[in-house]
Amino acid sequence: MTTNQTPMLGTAAQLCDYTSAILAQMTGVIEPYVGIKSADYAAHVGAHMRHIIEHYDTLVMAVAMSHTAGTPICVADYDARERNLEVETNPLEAIRRIRVVADAFGASSGMTSPAMEQGVQVHVRGGLNGELDFCTLSSVARELMFLNSHATHHFAILQGYARERGQTLGAGFGKAPATVAYEQQLNKQQVAA
Repeated sequence: MTTNQTPMLGTAAQLCDYTSAILAQMTGVIEPYVGIKSADYAAHVGAHMRHIIEHYDTLVMAVAMSHTAGTPICVADYDARERNLEVETNPLEAIRRIRVVADAFGASSGMTSPAMEQGVQVHVRGGLNGELDFCTLSSVARELMFLNSHATHHFAILQGYARERGQTLGAGFGKAPATVAYEQQLNKQQVAA
């Protein structure tokens, strides 16, 4: 949660815009597989997209359940994901689920700073065999930042698959925003030199 010591520096609208951009990248990767019979979606893209989508779904459901119950803190257990193979094998279902996330947290969601500051009790398994249970307090904003970063991490893996097939998903795809900014700054310095 944000406090007087740790204010939210970016705005809720900026975080929603960023989330929309990540979700649009996901949709862009999936769309070429719509309408074709190809095992490539499930083999190379689908498992990653399902994993990413279900992480976002966890936060969507946690916030919705807390609003329904009228509780100030929501509970998100990323390890209790659905693991729905339909999302993994059906590009249209994956896109539909991305739209649900966009409605909840995207640019047109209407999320406000107070909504972003809502507390989230995060549960996750740890230990090499999942034998440990951890719980920590976070906020919706922090969890969205995590989810966007988590998606970018998986995008880097997908970029590797694309390169193996002689393709690219874009120069900045799968790179952390700070890395993209750093590379742009280097390019500007090299042009000026």
